[in-house]
Amino acid sequence: MTLALLPLFIASWWQDWRSARTATSYFSGELVGFDALTAGNYVALVDGWRRPAPQGAWLSTATLISWAGVFAIYVAWNVAVMRKADQATRKAFLRFTLAELPLLAIGIALIAVQTTVGWDIRWLQPVGVGLLAASHAALLVMWRVMSAKED
Repeated sequence: MTLALLPLFIASWWQDWRSARTATSYFSGELVGFDALTAGNYVALVDGWRRPAPQGAWLSTATLISWAGVFAIYVAWNVAVMRKADQATRKAFLRFTLAELPLLAIGIALIAVQTTVGWDIRWLQPVGVGLLAASHAALLVMWRVMSAKED
């Protein structure tokens, strides 16, 4: 199952790299800490793939934590950008934040379900992972569409 998500994570990393490159020049390197945090989180995501998933689960808890971390970093990055940006940019990043918060909540819910004894994750995790993957892909498409409008 993890390999099926690989194209999504590669696309996400690529978009994050492009965004960081653009923001670094626009904000004169003020967001470089987020770049380092993002890079570290993707390294942790790859490390999570090496870890075994609990019985009946598709993904390891470490993978879920790093995946949710992607959205937590997005939200924090957006807030940092919104504080320094013009009105149009703030509006765009507010929309992204509102789209990312439910994904963060799904990620946290998946972690909670997987780490809580007594939950039957055989059906919960496939539904949650499927929803999170589809939403993450939609978010990347939203980013590309909105970015193309600004170019």
